[in-house]
Amino acid sequence: MTPYTLLAIGIGGFLGAISRYLVASQLSILVGNSFPFGTLAVNAIGSFVLGFLSRFLLEHFIVDELVRIGTLVGFLGAFTTYSTFSYESVILLQEGDFLKAVLNICANTFICIFLCLSGLQIAKAI
Repeated sequence: MTPYTLLAIGIGGFLGAISRYLVASQLSILVGNSFPFGTLAVNAIGSFVLGFLSRFLLEHFIVDELVRIGTLVGFLGAFTTYSTFSYESVILLQEGDFLKAVLNICANTFICIFLCLSGLQIAKAI
């Protein structure tokens, strides 16, 4: 691992964290805070994009390793929010809202796996 690798991950992470905040906060303005839709959205988007780019970049383009690492590890690693997802699920459980907690856990798990698979398949078809 070189200093350039760490820099690429850091720059990607910086941009991914800002993007996550913007998407999640704008979505909560649009639909409210009664359910963690912002976290679900960034997890779903990030899962699809990771699935798509991981295959597309490797099979269709010669992409510099630093760009690939910065995008897939840095940007998407900071953009998706499974730690936030876990925290919000625990809070819903602690507040006694079992139905929303289970819905949040199931939606994040199944939607994100489905979208990651979709991204891989679409990239393969291109």
